[in-house]
Amino acid sequence: MKQTLILILTLSLIFPTYAFAQEVPKVTDIQKGQSAPFAGTLLNPEAAAQIIAEKENTKAECKLQYEYVKQREKAKCDLLLGNANTSLTAANKKYETILQIKDDEIQRLQDIALERPNDYTIWWYTVGILTGILVSIGVFYVAVEAQR
Repeated sequence: MKQTLILILTLSLIFPTYAFAQEVPKVTDIQKGQSAPFAGTLLNPEAAAQIIAEKENTKAECKLQYEYVKQREKAKCDLLLGNANTSLTAANKKYETILQIKDDEIQRLQDIALERPNDYTIWWYTVGILTGILVSIGVFYVAVEAQR
């Protein structure tokens, strides 16, 4: 029983039944008054030409539609790429401008710092002398007060 089932399933996979059900297309030329060799639809040459032309027209229409969609999508991609490149260029210019402003500010502050040297010896000398005088006066005052 199993072997028969396996054989039937294998044959149904190898030879599908719908393939046997299809009839092979037949084309025959007949003359007026001649009987048809098989049952079917009779087409005059104009109808056959129209069917062939519609098939070719459909193929051309499909190709045109494909080209249209392809060009439209390419245009979208080009637009997106152009926008991305523009954005990148703008960001790079902004970055370069910020760096230039920073460098200019650093240079300005260096120039200001170099204009005024840190030589405060005169101030230290003056403060030292004044402190010495005040300390001497203070010691003298304390000594005078201590003797009284």
